[in-house]
Amino acid sequence: MWIILLIIFIIVISNMFSKSGSKSTTKAITKYPTIYPVTKKAPTNYSIPSKKKFIGKNKLPEGLIITDEFNKAFDLMENSTKCAYITGKAGTGKSTLLTYFRQKTRKNVIVLAPTGIAAIQVEGSTIHSFFRFAPQLLEKKHISKDYARQDLFNKVNMIIIDEISMVRADLLDGIDYALRINRNNNTPFGGVQMVFFGDLYQLPPVVVGKDLTQYFEEHFGGIYFFNAKVFREINLEYIELQKIFRQKDSDFKDILNSIREAKVSALELLVLNKRYIPYYINDTKNVSLTLTTTNNIADDVNRNQMNSLQSKEYIYNATISGKFDKASYPTEPYLSLKKGAQIMMLKNDSQKRWVNGSLGIIQDLSSSNILIKIDNVTYTIEKATWEVIEYEYNKEENKIEAIVTGSFTQYPLKPAWAMTIHKSQGQTFDNVIIDLGNGAFAHGQTYVALSRCTSLEGIVLKSQIRYQDIILDSKVANFIKEKKQYFIN
Repeated sequence: MWIILLIIFIIVISNMFSKSGSKSTTKAITKYPTIYPVTKKAPTNYSIPSKKKFIGKNKLPEGLIITDEFNKAFDLMENSTKCAYITGKAGTGKSTLLTYFRQKTRKNVIVLAPTGIAAIQVEGSTIHSFFRFAPQLLEKKHISKDYARQDLFNKVNMIIIDEISMVRADLLDGIDYALRINRNNNTPFGGVQMVFFGDLYQLPPVVVGKDLTQYFEEHFGGIYFFNAKVFREINLEYIELQKIFRQKDSDFKDILNSIREAKVSALELLVLNKRYIPYYINDTKNVSLTLTTTNNIADDVNRNQMNSLQSKEYIYNATISGKFDKASYPTEPYLSLKKGAQIMMLKNDSQKRWVNGSLGIIQDLSSSNILIKIDNVTYTIEKATWEVIEYEYNKEENKIEAIVTGSFTQYPLKPAWAMTIHKSQGQTFDNVIIDLGNGAFAHGQTYVALSRCTSLEGIVLKSQIRYQDIILDSKVANFIKEKKQYFIN
């Protein structure tokens, strides 16, 4: 009898220690959120925010002139249910049109983008987060009905996707299937009006490896959004914005257009290569950004330049709350800066002192203060906040609302002597140094690099542009040619 009692006693004691150990493990996980390295002090005030409505901060340019092109595009979007592709050369105001429509429309609109950074810039959500897609090659078997959000799917009138050139065919067909099953509607995109913004002559979707490229060729006929099978069932309206606001010089505009369409002449290439200055040294009087083909080259330039500064290093911690994916961080959570560092502003200033992409030099800094000089004017920088949003249906008001689910607060700048051409897409600079290294290797790469600059005089080439650096995917050219046949400006 006493042996049985002893065994029971041992089992009880063992269970007590087991439960105690489980509790302490849970506390450890809760105390150290995995989003921060345990070797560093976490950015301050990490918390889960209470629900609040998102208030858009993107502003229309001062003195905005609503052109006939804008009016025609707006009319098609607002007063029809047609799906459309809205495009235009770099600097034609695609982002401005999107902001303008969003502020004026009476429709229930959801705005999406392929990457976290692009989604934050356009004040929307990522495609994957909205549809709950996993980051993988997408097939129907990966998509299921979202019963918890039926009201949201049924009430949406329009979905806008920005930076559509970076969206793959499988993702578009995934969107189509998800909308059909969630709206119980077997028409294309479940009857939702889809509007795609972007420029197919710029950088393409990322597809890694020959096997995956071959898969897209066999299953879709290509990697681009327009290769999606859904477009065999639907006629996509084509709208091209043609008035260029970024560049003023007509000769430079002509050269850019020739490079865009891979029709550059020997004379145009000769004019362009007059900007070849192989031993150019950047100076603080004429701040320039180096555009490179790879992350490694850009990282090396930034690291070497920062290390060459003998001034004291200051590190500024971000404040992060809610759901904010690391890949979407607009700048470093631990921002390392020194006096004399070249920086890029990452947000438009509400007082219009600078814009997203403005370059400057740090004049002075302390643990709580940063002074920068932009265009020979010195400013004190305040912290800024970026917000991640999700869409919800408000039954009481019968409308779709954007709700803030995460935020990132930090000084809106980063060290920027160099960045990749890929990351520069959508930006505008007065002075750039273009370093193609061993040459361009992707569709649209050279065009994107050159079209970031406002003038030919603002460009410095580290190597001459060759014909083989001007790469145009014939699939894009054929798609645009076909659509232009029916396009009336």
